[in-house]
Amino acid sequence: MSFEEHAQDGRGVKRSAERASDVISQVAARSRALCASVEEIMPGLFSVLVEGRSYQVNVAPHADGFEVWVGLERYFISLADPRDRASNSRQGGAAGPVELRAQMPGKIVKLLAAVGAKVTAGQGLIVVEAMKMQNEVKAPKEGTVAKIHVAEGATVAAGDLLVVVE
Repeated sequence: MSFEEHAQDGRGVKRSAERASDVISQVAARSRALCASVEEIMPGLFSVLVEGRSYQVNVAPHADGFEVWVGLERYFISLADPRDRASNSRQGGAAGPVELRAQMPGKIVKLLAAVGAKVTAGQGLIVVEAMKMQNEVKAPKEGTVAKIHVAEGATVAAGDLLVVVE
């Protein structure tokens, strides 16, 4: 997951984390490269140990994210999962061309759309086999397939460009 940390003065820093405790670790360590140990004492209350110093961190839901108190300092954190972007763009409609990239290494099993095809949000475009599972890459918005950068049977690496939808 990724999140953005905002201090009271409005400064924002984008960060990534795998678990909620990692989020707390990174907030406690701020922008310095430090190692933090995090233990949840009870829901919303964490004990954080950073370079031999212990901190009590309180976390509470707030609007679209969380309010985090470390001592007398307050931070607002909003969490975003990149996998949610597709569903959000279906609701609001993304403007301009959207590049779809491989999420992990795999093999292109089938092309479900051709260049110039009109597609709707959520319509399947390509089937990619990764880790012995077939995953359908779907159109993030209504539009036209502008370019297909792969062919059936091709192997792709994580991050490789697959399709552009305009």
